[in-house]
Amino acid sequence: MYEKYLSMQSVPAGKILETILKKKNITQKELAVMLNEYPQRIYDLIKGNRKFKVKISLAIEKVLEIDIEGFFVKLQTNHEIYEYVTELELQIQPDLTKLSKALFWDTRIEKINWIKNKTWVIKRTFEYGNDQEIKEIIRFYGKETIKTILFQLGSHWNEEIRAKNYQKYIA
Repeated sequence: MYEKYLSMQSVPAGKILETILKKKNITQKELAVMLNEYPQRIYDLIKGNRKFKVKISLAIEKVLEIDIEGFFVKLQTNHEIYEYVTELELQIQPDLTKLSKALFWDTRIEKINWIKNKTWVIKRTFEYGNDQEIKEIIRFYGKETIKTILFQLGSHWNEEIRAKNYQKYIA
């Protein structure tokens, strides 16, 4: 039942605790009383102001009948790994001086995770990008990655423009 939460790396452990409490209709204060803990500690865990230690994790698991030892510590570790990897990925980016902010009008270009969002970036660039932008995205991702992603996109909005740019720059 709780195993599904272990794969939710982008969600902090405290947020998952908050969700579980809501589902069980238990308040933070009630949990604190059951654990003989200060309510502020529970609040701090939920808000991410305090890290889960093994002792508190095991106590909460017992009270909430979660049968995965170290559940909240594992959630916290998974989230920390996710945040670290994301931080590293955000350092990998194309030459932003060759890309216009107008191409990515609906987001802040300096906040794009170019690794996790490569399908969207390639699609957007091949549909709306100019010569310089397309060449920079090809340089950054490589022709094979571009070919694979454009092939997977199939037909939909702006397919003709994408196909024309594919022929011009990739084929």
